[in-house]
Amino acid sequence: MKKSKVLFLCTQNSARSQIAEALLREYGGDRYEVYSAGISPSDGIHPYAIEAMQEVGIDTSEQYAKGLSTYMGKMGFNYLVIVCARAEAECPKTFPGVGTTFSWIFDDPRSEDVLEEARLEKFREVRDQIELKIKEFLEHPEEELERLKEEREREHRERLQRLRSES
Repeated sequence: MKKSKVLFLCTQNSARSQIAEALLREYGGDRYEVYSAGISPSDGIHPYAIEAMQEVGIDTSEQYAKGLSTYMGKMGFNYLVIVCARAEAECPKTFPGVGTTFSWIFDDPRSEDVLEEARLEKFREVRDQIELKIKEFLEHPEEELERLKEEREREHRERLQRLRSES
């Protein structure tokens, strides 16, 4: 059976997308080839992301920060999963070779709003949120696809309604 390819995308590819990559590989590696990238990649994975994953027994030592250009136009993906609002805003609207795009937006555990002494706990919280979302997707992928379809239909109706009101 051929595995579906998934690319997780965030801004720096140092935290959320790396965590998501590791979790999907751990729980769904038998069904998915998993990758991650950043719009403006950092120099590496945030130490707290590594620590938060080690706490749940997942090794990220083979992972590293990569830019979107590593894959764009070079590899096809069944799914693109955007995990941060900034990447969602900056992501190209047309991504060659991508079947379905999801937006699973999670808080930035590196945010300046998070005090340093609370930062590791914020990484744990975001890790747990991502883990729940991935497990939900693995158990019921059709529900996620249906939600996306409904969202796109709603957006289409709203665009048509705006056009009518502008006429």
